Amino acid sequence: MFVRPVTPKQRFAPEILRLLAERQPERVPIVQDGGTFVSYAEWDRRSNAVAHGLIAKGVRKGDRVALFFEGVDWSGYAIAYFGVLKAGAAATHLNSTLSAAELERRLGHAEAVGVIHSADLAAPALPAGSAARWLATVPELDGGDPTPVDVTITSEDIADILYTSGTTGPAKPLTNPHGNLSYGRGPGSVLQETFTSSAPILTPMPLGTVFSAGTVGIFALTTTAPILVCPADDVELMGDLVERYGVGSVMLTPWNAMRMVDTRVGDRYDLGSVTTIGIASAQLPGTYAEKLLEMMPEAEIMTAYGGGSEAVPASIGTEYDPKRPTRVGKPRPGTLLRLLDEAGRPVPRGEVGEVWLRTRAPKRLHLNPELNAATHVDGWTRTGDLAYYGPKKELYFFDRGNDVIRTASGLVSSVQVENVLYDHPAVREAAAVAVPDDGHGQAVAAVVCVSGPGVDGELLRAFAAERLAPHQVPRVVHVVDELPRGPMGKVLKRELRDRFGSDTSALRPG
Repeated sequence: MFVRPVTPKQRFAPEILRLLAERQPERVPIVQDGGTFVSYAEWDRRSNAVAHGLIAKGVRKGDRVALFFEGVDWSGYAIAYFGVLKAGAAATHLNSTLSAAELERRLGHAEAVGVIHSADLAAPALPAGSAARWLATVPELDGGDPTPVDVTITSEDIADILYTSGTTGPAKPLTNPHGNLSYGRGPGSVLQETFTSSAPILTPMPLGTVFSAGTVGIFALTTTAPILVCPADDVELMGDLVERYGVGSVMLTPWNAMRMVDTRVGDRYDLGSVTTIGIASAQLPGTYAEKLLEMMPEAEIMTAYGGGSEAVPASIGTEYDPKRPTRVGKPRPGTLLRLLDEAGRPVPRGEVGEVWLRTRAPKRLHLNPELNAATHVDGWTRTGDLAYYGPKKELYFFDRGNDVIRTASGLVSSVQVENVLYDHPAVREAAAVAVPDDGHGQAVAAVVCVSGPGVDGELLRAFAAERLAPHQVPRVVHVVDELPRGPMGKVLKRELRDRFGSDTSALRPG
């Protein structure tokens, strides 16, 4: 395969895999419990064969091909993914947790010409009138030709169609170019030097998501340690894997971390080998962070903030402090940061502004041109997130722009309200959302899950009132059995707003 890099040093993911297959042919980068993964050499050979099979089916450079995988078929997913990339096509990542209507919507967005699916997973129905013409498994596409295909890849060519998390509205499709996917990656990169330990890294996640795409397309080509993968919802298996493999790093979402604490995994498994806990995708409540560190006494928690799917690979991070749970640190090398008010002016320290980020990587773009015009301005990416500068000009996260509550007395951070509710020992899950305030903007409402009898919304509202300013106190606290969550555990606040946003009968003056 012939690759034209943006700069002499940049290589794209398919070439990075080829180099690793030459240098470390027998190394197996991903380990999965209950399944098998392939070596770099086999991964490279078989993805070449799949690329030939795709081209034989009529796939051309710039086409989109959907990947539909789940369970433990990580090797099939990785081979299919890189077969698509090597054929010059873009991969659309899907999974079986999506409803039939959402699958149809995403296949339509991507205009996928075909679907590669796991051999042990029923293929999705192809929507009538869609561009999709065929369904196939990896063995069906593998014609046995291991030679590289003659397709030129450039920095701006699309590698993926990815989707935002859908927590604040319907998940939005983004194009991810090769120059973004491989930015700062590969042998000898800064990212590789960050993970120098040989101790395994545990990354619980489902297949067919933006996170599994990153694990295969970035992480497996970068880290020198083996990557352990397992389902995102099996905390018992997570504890077992840490003990059996002597895991050194665990990459968790807040929901993974909270469930490990609530189920007391540390009482049944030795988690003492863990030295690094990476937290991404949302804020981890301070009370849970303290309990997590008690379970893993040798560990430190590192946070990573990237401004959402549109801003990748921008990165801001620091060591997590449970006493300052919203602190996210300073930009890492290669990331530029601005905090601007609604008029586009820099905000002084302590005042809330919108986060604007910039890197030299080609940008992820919305399929909707109007969203692109609003998101990418003069080379900068508007994240829609709100934050402020604290001491030492470190960034402190305030809220998602779509989640912040705009009361008549000022902005209220849903994150701050949730952190206060989590301080109550009976609260297992909490989400704060905006509800109408009788012509005066918005008011705060909260939705919680509790453990134990005798804890109701009035008690929790009184608890919050002792710790928050009057306009920050929830006017009503709804107690439910569970909160709606996406595949990676993020709370779907749009569903809570739909359910409780018009219920103003219980609102009372603050």
